[in-house]
Amino acid sequence: MLWGQNDIVATNQTTETGTIQSGRTRVSGISYAGPGVAGSITLRDGGATGTIKLVVDTAAVIGAGNVYIPGAILFKTDVYAAFTTEQVTAITVFHSGGANN
Repeated sequence: MLWGQNDIVATNQTTETGTIQSGRTRVSGISYAGPGVAGSITLRDGGATGTIKLVVDTAAVIGAGNVYIPGAILFKTDVYAAFTTEQVTAITVFHSGGANN
């Protein structure tokens, strides 16, 4: 998938767990902010116990980071995100599909 080829939506999440998007969705990237403690962000397909599709390890530096996903990752059921707020304060997931269409 090329940037601009589909309608891409940005969803921000500041809670430790939650559904980013319901339905068949492609994730193109993630932006995150953290307080300077190493952590991780996990994206699952199918809710809190669904298949892990992506784990992003975050560095122990204050500030933000970005993850670019070439070609995007397909989530067939939904996109569910989990992180610990002591390690990651917020994420923005860039995605297309699901209820966006």
